[in-house]
Amino acid sequence: MKEDNIRIYFNMILGTIGTILISLGMISYLAKENDIKAYAVALLGFPLTLSYIDYLEKKAGISRKLTWIRAVISIVIFLVFSYFIYY
Repeated sequence: MKEDNIRIYFNMILGTIGTILISLGMISYLAKENDIKAYAVALLGFPLTLSYIDYLEKKAGISRKLTWIRAVISIVIFLVFSYFIYY
């Protein structure tokens, strides 16, 4: 049972790193291109992806407390790195 939890948490960490890297790439692209259509697609697609990840975490049995902690840490990391990329 403990080994299964370690696998779930490891995959959750990898998924978080992946979404942060995708969002940083999106910010970098949008800062360089100034494309309104790409910006609209990114603003629509990214929350949809995050809601699906949240759904999968519920199915995997990850607690809401841990999900919120992951989300807050992800947002802070994203804001710090996006500040350095954008400015």
